Amino acid sequence: MHFEEKEISKRARPEKEMLQVQNLLFQRKFQEAEELLSEHLQGNVHPDMHYLSGVSSYFQGQLVPSIDHLKKALAMDPKHTDAAICLSVLLNDIGRYDEAKRVFEQANQSLLQRDNIDVDRKFALKHLEIADLYFRYRRYDEAIEEYGKAIRLDPSFLEVRIRRAKAYGKKGFLTRSMQELQQLKLEHAEYLPARIQLGLLHYSQGNLLDAELEWEGVLSIDPHHREALAYLKMAGNSRTKKEI
Repeated sequence: MHFEEKEISKRARPEKEMLQVQNLLFQRKFQEAEELLSEHLQGNVHPDMHYLSGVSSYFQGQLVPSIDHLKKALAMDPKHTDAAICLSVLLNDIGRYDEAKRVFEQANQSLLQRDNIDVDRKFALKHLEIADLYFRYRRYDEAIEEYGKAIRLDPSFLEVRIRRAKAYGKKGFLTRSMQELQQLKLEHAEYLPARIQLGLLHYSQGNLLDAELEWEGVLSIDPHHREALAYLKMAGNSRTKKEI
C-alpha cells in the first residue's frame, strides 16, 4: 500500500452520513445536504465528502464550486473513480475538452484491471443523472442528447430508451417517441415496460384500441401485471364515457 493510500485509509469513510446526503440530494433538499456536508468538510475529511459537495453544487448550477470540490476529492484520492468521471463529464459539457480528456484518462487508468463494460456503465450512469436533471428542468434537447450518450455506452440499460422516448414526447416529437418504443419492443419483446409506455402513448393520442392491445399483450406474458390491469380498466372507463 502506498503512502497516499495509507493516509486515505486512516480517514473513516462516513457511510451513514454519505447515505443521508445522497437521500437529501435525491429529494432536492440542498440546504439540508449542504449543512450536513459542511460538518464533515473540516479536519480529517474523506474524499467522498468533497465528491458529494461537488455533486450538490452541480445540481444547483454552481459549476465553479462543483469543479473545485471534485478536484479536491481527486487530489486526496487520485483513484476516486466517481469524482473523476463526474468531473470529466462536467468539463466536457462546458467546452474544456483537453482537461476533460486528461481527467477521463486518469479515471480510465485507475480502472484498467476492470472490464471495459464496467467502465462504460459508470459513465452511462453519470450521463443518465445529467439527462434526468435536464428533463426535470424541461431542457429536453439536452436531455435527449445525454440519454443518447448513456444508451451508446450501455445498450443493455433499456430503461434509458424509455426515458428518451418520454423526452421526445415532451418535445412534441410524438412520431419519434413512438418509433423509439416500437423499436425497443421489437428488439426486446419480453421487456414489458416498453409495451406499457407504448400503450400510454397511444392512450394520450386517443387511440384506445391500440393502447388496449399493448396492455393486453403485457397480460399475455404476465397475467397479473398490476400496471397493465389498471390501465386496461382506465381505458375501459374512458370507452364507457365516450359511449355515453
